[in-house]
Amino acid sequence: MDETTYEFLTGASAFVIAILGVMLATTKILPESGLAKLRKARNILVPSYFVLSLLSAMCCLTGYDRRIEPASTLFVASFQSLLFTMSMLVFIRPNAVRWSAVFRQAGGITVAGIVLFVSLFCFTDYFSWFFYVGLTAYVVQLIVYTRQFILSYRKTVQEVEDYYDDDEESRLAWLKTGFYSALAIGVMAILIIFNPGWYKFFVPLYVVFYSFMVIWFVNYYHRMKFVIPVIASVPQEANVCAVSAETVASEIKKEEAAEETTEDATPEDAIAEDEMSEARQALKERLQKYVDEKEYCQSDVPSGMVIASFGTSKTFFRQYMKSCYGIDFRPWRKELRIREASRLFAEHPEYSIEDVCEMVGYNNSSNFNRDFKQLMGMTPKCYCKQFL
Repeated sequence: MDETTYEFLTGASAFVIAILGVMLATTKILPESGLAKLRKARNILVPSYFVLSLLSAMCCLTGYDRRIEPASTLFVASFQSLLFTMSMLVFIRPNAVRWSAVFRQAGGITVAGIVLFVSLFCFTDYFSWFFYVGLTAYVVQLIVYTRQFILSYRKTVQEVEDYYDDDEESRLAWLKTGFYSALAIGVMAILIIFNPGWYKFFVPLYVVFYSFMVIWFVNYYHRMKFVIPVIASVPQEANVCAVSAETVASEIKKEEAAEETTEDATPEDAIAEDEMSEARQALKERLQKYVDEKEYCQSDVPSGMVIASFGTSKTFFRQYMKSCYGIDFRPWRKELRIREASRLFAEHPEYSIEDVCEMVGYNNSSNFNRDFKQLMGMTPKCYCKQFL
C-alpha cells in the first residue's frame, strides 16, 4: 500500500473517531426505566473509540508494516465486533446482555491478541499457525453474534407487536440494518488482511459506521421510546392493565355457566348468567363509545391498556370479540382505521396519504398501504384518484 495514502487515512480516521468519542461521551441518556444498560453500553463504547483513535494515530506515525497490520486488524476487528454487537443488543433486548459475560469475552480476546503478537515477534515460525487459528475464531465469533442478534431481534419484534397488537417490525428495521452494516464491515476486515489495497475503502466505511453509532445513541430515546416499556429491565406494567386473578376466574366461570342448558340451571347459575349479561352489555356500550370517539386512531397504545379501559379482562374480552364479531381485537381495530382513512380521503381530497396515515393511528406508511390495499382492494394512491 502507498505509504502516504496509509498515513492520511489513519491520521484522518484517528482525528474523526476521537471527535466522535467526545460526542458519545457527552451524549445524555435520560434516566428512564430500562435505560441503565444503555448508559453502561455507552460508557464502555466511549473508551473503545479513544483506544481505536490512539491505535490509528500510532499507525499514522509508525507507517504501514506488512507484518504487524494483519495481526492488529484481526485483534481490533474482534474487539469491535464484541462491543458493537452488545451495544446493538442493548438497543433491543437489554436483559439479553450480561456484562460479566461481555467482560469475560473481552478478556479472552485480549489474551488471544497477546498470544498472537508474542508469536509474531518471538515465535515467527509458528505465527501463521496462530494467525489462522485466530482468524477461524473470529469467523466463528461473527457467526455466533449474528445468530444471537437475529434471535433477540425476532423475539423483541414479537413482544412489541404483542404489546401493541400492531405491526411494528418496520419501526425496528433500522436496528437490523445497522447490525448487518456492522457485520459487513467485520467481514471486510477479513478481506483487507489478504487485499491491503482495499484499506482505502475500509477506513472511510468504518468511520461512517462509527458516526452512525453515535447518532443512534443520540436519537435512541426519541426513536425507540415506544419500545422502552416492552424491553425495560424492570417488570413490565402489564399487570396494571389486567384485572385480578379472582375476577378473571369469576368471569370464566360465568362464561361456562352461560353455556349450560337451562334444564340443569340452578339459582346460582341464573344469577351468574344475569351478571354475565350485564358484563356483556357494559362491554358493548364501552366498545360503541370506543368507536364513536374514534379512540382506535390513537397510536402506541398497548392493547392491554385498551382492554383495561373497557373494565374487563383479556380472557372475557377475547371471548366477547369472537362471539360478537368473529375476529380478534387487532383485525377489528385495523378495519376501523382503514374505514376511517377511506372516509377522510373521500371528504378531504386535500389530505396527503402521510397525513391520513398518521391521523388514523399508523406509525408506518408501508403498513398503512399494505392494510389499505388488503381491505379496500386498491392502494391509497389509486383510491384517492377517484376524488380528484
